[in-house]
Amino acid sequence: MGDDLFQFPITGWEVKTEPVDGLLSIRFPFLSHEQQKLAEADPGRPYVMQAEQAREFRDALSRALERMSDQEYAAPSFMGMPNDLSIY
Repeated sequence: MGDDLFQFPITGWEVKTEPVDGLLSIRFPFLSHEQQKLAEADPGRPYVMQAEQAREFRDALSRALERMSDQEYAAPSFMGMPNDLSIY
């Protein structure tokens, strides 16, 4: 990741729906510093969106993943590590 990006790795996600109101809430727990343990992860804020916004978010994530996949095949692996290995 570039130095210009704020780096707070997420530790998961929580999705809740409110079908009556047509809303979806998503929360991303994250680590706020390198020494933080998973059990101490910040719970994150709940972000609320309408169903159409959630669809647009899903589509944006899918497009980003496709771009990443395209670049994986073009770029050499980092320090000999497999491309599917994530390190936090």
